[in-house]
Amino acid sequence: MALNLDGLMVAQVTPFTPGGREVDLDWLPAHIEYLRDQGVNHILTLGTNGEGPLVGLNERRAVVETVVKQSGMMRVVAGVGCLSLVDTIQAANDALDAGADAIAILPSHYFPDADAAGLVDYFSSIIEAIPPQGRALLYNIPPNTHMDIPDEVVLALLDLFPDQLIGIKDSSGDPARTSRYLEATQDSAFQVLAGADQAHAELYRAGCTGGVSGMANAVPMLVKSILQVHRDTGDGSRIQRQLNELRDLMLQFTRIGALKQLIGLIADLPVPHSRPPNRDLTPDEAEALKEAVGRYLVGA
Repeated sequence: MALNLDGLMVAQVTPFTPGGREVDLDWLPAHIEYLRDQGVNHILTLGTNGEGPLVGLNERRAVVETVVKQSGMMRVVAGVGCLSLVDTIQAANDALDAGADAIAILPSHYFPDADAAGLVDYFSSIIEAIPPQGRALLYNIPPNTHMDIPDEVVLALLDLFPDQLIGIKDSSGDPARTSRYLEATQDSAFQVLAGADQAHAELYRAGCTGGVSGMANAVPMLVKSILQVHRDTGDGSRIQRQLNELRDLMLQFTRIGALKQLIGLIADLPVPHSRPPNRDLTPDEAEALKEAVGRYLVGA
């Protein structure tokens, strides 16, 4: 069964208690309400911005359950990438059991020299282990995994699992790479999602009809405007430049900590903590970030 992921999906952060000791499930509902009010269509939980690889299996299920309970009409996709194939399969089934609409699967990136046949075996092992009605999204993020999911792997998996494999989140940030996915799968219902905040406008021009954004945790309306303006005029580049200016200011600090601080500043929510090796901003850094992004807070 098709699962339409057009529109804006937020790659939601995972909140932790001080020191990253536990997941702060109580923080999630207010943030989800904020995202819903700002027009977010879907949620990706436990992805890169969600520090998914740092979250244990039991914690993952609790996060997915909480997000699904609060999500209302928003679709929920759960990141399930673990280094262990066995753990990834468990995370996938736990997420679907907890009510996720789909799972997002990373390649097992400790072995970046894995060839196409090995990657097909890896992804197939996971998809075969979930229920027949379970749906899966591939997650291509070479800056983090140091490997690219080849077109031939996508096509082989689409041939094997035409009803379960619904698309790919391409976070390469390379419009040419995204275009190759679009061209290779154009005769199917396979969805290619724009997954790089700094390139959404160009990726929509390439043909993506949906996007996944970490910055949307804090400024969802700004991010969604890129897609809306693209649909109206074919060119969201002006708003993309505004987003990139804000993103560049944030990237002067440690990224996850700065994103969480930005949520507190703009969404008027308590600032959630990070889990090591990610860290919270120091008080001085938090004040510097507030000063740097001040003009974006007017009317927010």
